[in-house]
Amino acid sequence: MKELREICSLGCEYSGTEEIVSEIVHETLEAMDKSGMKTIMRSADEIGLTDDKEFATLDDFVRIFWEKAVEKILNVVETQGK
Repeated sequence: MKELREICSLGCEYSGTEEIVSEIVHETLEAMDKSGMKTIMRSADEIGLTDDKEFATLDDFVRIFWEKAVEKILNVVETQGK
């Protein structure tokens, strides 16, 4: 389980996880555009999110989301394996 957590980490260079997540973001933006949501295709580090006080890029959001999602998913996998 420890190895799986490492492989899913964005900091793991040999697994290519960061590139895979970036590819998923791009594919998601393309799918949103095709469904009529009209996203402007840009790099995730150029797309901004604001709440009147804070500004972050989509890339920042995705990194935090990915780490939290992986943690929750692997916790379920670990629990089911017992």
